[in-house]
Amino acid sequence: MSLPEPGEDDDARSPDASKTLEDLFREWYPRMVAQALVISGGRLALAQDAAQESFLQCWRRLQQTHLAPVTNWPAWLRKTLVHEVLRLVKMNIRTEAVGEEAYARTAVEFDWAALVDLKDAYRKVCEHVATLSDRQREVIARCSIAGEPLGAVAKEMGIEEGTARAHLYRARQALRPIWVELTAMGVIGESERGQE
Repeated sequence: MSLPEPGEDDDARSPDASKTLEDLFREWYPRMVAQALVISGGRLALAQDAAQESFLQCWRRLQQTHLAPVTNWPAWLRKTLVHEVLRLVKMNIRTEAVGEEAYARTAVEFDWAALVDLKDAYRKVCEHVATLSDRQREVIARCSIAGEPLGAVAKEMGIEEGTARAHLYRARQALRPIWVELTAMGVIGESERGQE
């Protein structure tokens, strides 16, 4: 990732902001791509776009020195990433697939050519993620990756909390065989490790 080109607002940039962004990018980018890959159902290009957009938003947030400082950048990045992936996925849903049936289908169409360069663990994860419905993927992304409370997720998605809980349970059950891979890739956070 390259930082924004020098421009008129150079004085607004601080060396600390650049170093913070570089450190965050170095440490979190690969993990965020893995997380976005799971959330998007195996769409590598979309996952990379979402991770890069999250870091651009991070750069903008670092420049907003008039706001309260972010105290937990990894959590901020995870939440931003989840929302960005979900936004991109929803933009790509076909217009004819509207309503509940659009959320019940699974994302089984992979761009395998783009995944050839990935390790076996990524492929194995993508195969399991393909069995999840869009809603199951969204609930597990928001709760397990972004760390949002289940009640807030249900409200945001316009479903009952019990329905969201059922989606989360089914997603965790479907991903149980690859929990070790999800943990190793950094997709699942500390709070989720006890759920296996």
